[in-house]
Amino acid sequence: MALSKAKADKEDLLNCPICSEVTIQPKILPCMHSFCKQCIHEHISNIGRSANSRITQFTCPVCRSVVKPRNPEAPVDEWSPALQYNLTLDIMISTTKGDKQQDCNVCEQHHQKSLAKFWCKSCEKTLCEKCNTMHKWLLSSHPVITLEEFGKNISGLDLHAVSENCNEHPSNSIEAFCFNHDQLCCIQCVTTNHWNCESVKSIEEITNSDSVYETIQDKLECIKQATLKLLNEKQKQKHDLKEKLKTTGNDAAMFFEQVKCKLDAIFETFKKQLNVFLDEQNTNLNIRMRLLEQFVGSLDHWITVNRVVKEFGTKTQHFIQVETMKNQITASLIEIDKVIKHETSFNIKFAKTEILEQLETADTIGMLNKTELDLGDQITDIRNCCKTLGIKCRPNFIDIGVELVKTFHIKGSYLSCGVCVGKDHIILGNRSLKNILQVFEKKSGFVINTAKIAVDACRLCYDEEHNQIFISSFEKKILYKAEIVGNRIRNPAWLTFNKDYVGASCKHKKHIYIVVDKAIKKFVSTAGPNSSTEMSTVVSTNTDCGTNGMNIFRQKIIYTTKDKEVKCITLDGEEVYCFKNEMIKTPECIVALPSGLVLVVDRNNKGSLHVLSEDGTKHKTLLQKFNTISDPRDIWLDNNDSETFYIAGGEYLEMYRITCD
Repeated sequence: MALSKAKADKEDLLNCPICSEVTIQPKILPCMHSFCKQCIHEHISNIGRSANSRITQFTCPVCRSVVKPRNPEAPVDEWSPALQYNLTLDIMISTTKGDKQQDCNVCEQHHQKSLAKFWCKSCEKTLCEKCNTMHKWLLSSHPVITLEEFGKNISGLDLHAVSENCNEHPSNSIEAFCFNHDQLCCIQCVTTNHWNCESVKSIEEITNSDSVYETIQDKLECIKQATLKLLNEKQKQKHDLKEKLKTTGNDAAMFFEQVKCKLDAIFETFKKQLNVFLDEQNTNLNIRMRLLEQFVGSLDHWITVNRVVKEFGTKTQHFIQVETMKNQITASLIEIDKVIKHETSFNIKFAKTEILEQLETADTIGMLNKTELDLGDQITDIRNCCKTLGIKCRPNFIDIGVELVKTFHIKGSYLSCGVCVGKDHIILGNRSLKNILQVFEKKSGFVINTAKIAVDACRLCYDEEHNQIFISSFEKKILYKAEIVGNRIRNPAWLTFNKDYVGASCKHKKHIYIVVDKAIKKFVSTAGPNSSTEMSTVVSTNTDCGTNGMNIFRQKIIYTTKDKEVKCITLDGEEVYCFKNEMIKTPECIVALPSGLVLVVDRNNKGSLHVLSEDGTKHKTLLQKFNTISDPRDIWLDNNDSETFYIAGGEYLEMYRITCD
């Protein structure tokens, strides 16, 4: 399966990542990694044999990108032969190693055989001297180079691996992307499956308007540097651990030298403890370092791939390659986060026992004193760099978890609702201070401003487009609107056109949707306090206003009802699902995550947090109780980070982060 062992960087490019030798009959995957035909065949076959059921896809052995075969219904043994042949790499190997001659592709088409000496970049074919002469006459504008030059300068990436054809409709070209479903689409896909999606754009429109594709190299380099930074920290952590343990061993040795004989045997036992602990920690750190090194390798690969695809490929290939890359980076981040999350370092020192008088009968004379230090979220920098590419880790129903980030104590308060405004502030409704809204600063954790209104706030809705909030109250037929200017709330005014008792409210496009008794209604968000605006009914419901919840997401309205249900309907009022379960006795408020999952706060028994699947068929409990809150009243997302959310109740405001367990 191999010709010779690689020794230089360029030779590494020619080597199969599985067998580490020169690639034979190279096959290239959509992620641009190439393998020996036999190696990738055995890899796919092993996956098929180890699976409990029939597989429909496999993963790249290097970057673990998901690869879908051209014909998933075909036997697994037929998948590798159907993979794209990497002619580019094969020519590089031929010209670099000189192990075999390359045939002329043009002659092959006429069932002839001749030695190729040239490569046409436009036709992407090898040419013999005779065909090259004819080629110059007919296609003089095509750039032609010698195979020797081709082998020296080409990256070994065959752009044919980035297919521009639709997976569902192979005869159609990919022309659009649906952001609602993160899916590549041909025209047939758009007209049949995505006609009702809010965000479907042509690839040409995206690549022409989105600067990400122009600066992708810099952004990938940023991710790489952030990963290298964490890798260096792990290496230093490993070194420091070794030094601390060495110091601890030396301290112990100095003590043990003072008490001979039997202490020698005890000392050997103690050193074994050190070695076991060192091995254990080295193993843990090696796992983390290996993950980070693999991620750096993947990023190096993607940087090269992107440069080649951008320079020599079409915009569609570039877009497809970027989306493939983003999925791989997302998967890598999730894996790194799983391994590194909640990791701790150790302060280590030798602790002597207090029973020196009993040394003759003692089994131990010291112990390893370990103090764990929480290192926090160590991939924040990597995650932030990835966000510049639009990459976010979106947990699925099975993997989702939550962790407490911070608890804020606002002494003497009774928090009833809240909403994030701008980057730095939260508006809070506080019932303990009659008719008061508070401006809370996230960074300092202090209330920095207040605003007086005529009622106690029940629910808040932020209109980011016009920088204003809508305030419903515990009193009937009261709906307020106020301006947000910097860190102040100004000009709160009663919307006189409202004649309903309002509960939750939500902004969607140009309308404010509100939950009222027995209906969900909407009105234009720019309506003034004394305007003659008419509210229109979206759908009649079994709602009962007050402390209920509502979110609008992906053309759907999700809300709670007086019958203790969580309902999901379309904007036209058609029911999608209705969830009711004894596990959630009093659904107080909800929030829809970008993944489509719905978080539900249950007020019963001092409060708990639950999650519903996107289709509303599955449920699980995330928190049996909150950290400090015993009377939860509202939940809302951070408008700058959809992985962070807040829960308010009583004197406490708790900040949580979504995790992938």
